[in-house]
Amino acid sequence: MAAQREDVLSKLFRDNVAHVRGFARTLVLDDDVEDIVAATFDTAWTRLDDVPSSSQLAWLFGVARNHILNHTRAERRRAALIDDLVAFRPAEESGLHEDELDPVNKTALLQAMRLLTESEREILQLAAWYEMQPGEIATVLGISANSARVRLHRARNRLNAVTANINIVVAIRDE
Repeated sequence: MAAQREDVLSKLFRDNVAHVRGFARTLVLDDDVEDIVAATFDTAWTRLDDVPSSSQLAWLFGVARNHILNHTRAERRRAALIDDLVAFRPAEESGLHEDELDPVNKTALLQAMRLLTESEREILQLAAWYEMQPGEIATVLGISANSARVRLHRARNRLNAVTANINIVVAIRDE
């Protein structure tokens, strides 16, 4: 039975893949065409019994169109999310406690931050740039408030150790 299904799908694929590819190419970017074709024939495989023998190409075009519509909606959501993230991200010029640091120290501090691990940078940025308390940081990171306090304390100590090597004063307070 499985071999027979594979033969039916193979014939369906051979007879129609070029047409489905051409149809998709008219509606999506070239980079997305093969994804649409693959999704279309994946659906054909799972719904092989629903493919009408008299209008296979029309059925495949309908399936491809649905995948294209889903893809387009997903791209719009992704673009909107990226726009939201860009709007949410602090400007490059904004710094930690900007009034307390001169431009030379701010640059050095940002360089020091690059020497930390990603998780150390993340927790320090949440505390300093976004002025979050350990309870709020815990919510963002999905950890307990106590773990957030410990991680924040350790990250501050690590930043202080790194900055000691480049002679700057860090304006991140341990509360």
